[in-house]
Amino acid sequence: MFSVLKLVAVCLLSASLVQARTAGTTTTTWDCCLPACGYTSNLSAGARGPVKGCNKTNGPAAPDAQNACFTSGGQAFSCSSYQPIIISNTLSYGFAGHGNTASATCCKCYQFTWTSGTAQGKSMIVQAINAGGITDTDFDIYTPGGGVGDFNACTAQYGAPAGGWGRQYGGVTSDSQCSELPSNLQAGCHWRWQWAGGDVNTWQITYRQVNCPSQLTSISGCTPASI
Repeated sequence: MFSVLKLVAVCLLSASLVQARTAGTTTTTWDCCLPACGYTSNLSAGARGPVKGCNKTNGPAAPDAQNACFTSGGQAFSCSSYQPIIISNTLSYGFAGHGNTASATCCKCYQFTWTSGTAQGKSMIVQAINAGGITDTDFDIYTPGGGVGDFNACTAQYGAPAGGWGRQYGGVTSDSQCSELPSNLQAGCHWRWQWAGGDVNTWQITYRQVNCPSQLTSISGCTPASI
C-alpha cells in the first residue's frame, strides 16, 4: 500500500511540475542595439548589473555611450557574444528578449523546450537581456541574421543593408545566406539552421524560470536574484 501511495504522490508531483510550465513561442532578432537591460533602471528586483554593451568593434562600450538605435552617432551596441551557444545536440544556451516590461524580466533566466518545429524536444536556457516581443510569452532569441525588427543599429555597426540581413522581421531564410553576415556573426546565424534545423520563428514552446548558468551571467555581466 505504501508503494502505491508513493507512486500516486510522485505522479501528482510530476503533473504539477508540468502544469507549472507556461506555453509560448520563439522568434529571432539581431538588431545590434544596446539591450534594454543595459540600463540599471530596467533591472529586475535583486538583479546586479546592468547587461554589458559594446562599442562598434565589440570592445566594452564607454560608460556614457548612447544607444546606437536611439541617438544619432550613438556608440553603444549589442555585443557579438550574445549569439547562441551549443552545449549538446539537444541543449543550447543563449540570450533573448522576453516580457513586455523590462523591469519584470531583465537578467532572469528561463529554460524552454520546443513542442513544435524541427527542434521539437530540444531545449534552450536563455537569459533575458531585452524586453518586447510578439507576445508576453514570446522569447525573441538573439540570433545573428534573425531580423532587425523595429530598430536597426546593424548598418551603423557592420554596414548591414538598411533593412538588415534578409527579412526585417525574421531575417535570413536559409543557411547559405549566413555567408552575407560578418565572419564573427556567422556561427550564430548557422546555429538556427544547423542546430535548430529551421526558421525558429513561431515555433511553440513550454518554459519555466530557472537559475542562470554562470556561463551566461559571465557574458552578460548581469546576475538576477536567485529563485
